[in-house]
Amino acid sequence: MDDIERLYNLAGPSQNSRRSLVGRKYSRKKFDRLLFGPGDPFCGGVDVRDCEFVSCSTDTRFAVSHGVHMQSVLFDEVRAPDAMIVSSATVLQNVVVRGGRKAAGLWCNPPLDGDVSEALLEWSRRGMAGVGLAIDLSGLAAPDSEVVGIPLSKLKWNPEIHIPVSTSWESSDCWGELDIPQKSFWRIPISRLRDCNCSEGLFTIPFPGDRGYEAKMEELARIESAGLLKR
Repeated sequence: MDDIERLYNLAGPSQNSRRSLVGRKYSRKKFDRLLFGPGDPFCGGVDVRDCEFVSCSTDTRFAVSHGVHMQSVLFDEVRAPDAMIVSSATVLQNVVVRGGRKAAGLWCNPPLDGDVSEALLEWSRRGMAGVGLAIDLSGLAAPDSEVVGIPLSKLKWNPEIHIPVSTSWESSDCWGELDIPQKSFWRIPISRLRDCNCSEGLFTIPFPGDRGYEAKMEELARIESAGLLKR
């Protein structure tokens, strides 16, 4: 059984010990599913450390679920049908995600209410408190990435590709004067943040050729000129 499959098949609370994947390097390998966890850190959990996944792929899920402690792991040009889905109820340290426009994007969000225990959330908060850099996505050019639920101070990004968005934009004195339409693209990430009960997050800038690209970028220029956007 493949190591990744073993981690998945033992997913959930473990009665014995933590499950781990350490020091493994994969290149051009196709996985049935590239799924880490889920795990309960108080009944085993999942450790992934010092691993590399380069030009790998999966036709199904690509995810890092709750209860995973991931440190010094590289995902380079990994392809999947959907984005890399990451729960913020994890401990992430020096995780690098990079790749071109055809690579899987990155979606990191907090779990929904009731999906995980308060004890697990406290474990994640405690572990992340000592982390300097959680995720480096400065080399990820995939479209439609977003990272919500991890402080911006713990992220590294490319300001030409990603921008930090804050719910404070709409509450600022100048927002109403910017004439941002109700159906503006830039209201969507603000709505996403509110849905996640977060005040800030990182989102991908539209790419040339996207529908309504010129209008989106003109609105973004107004937001930036007003001093709301701090790249």
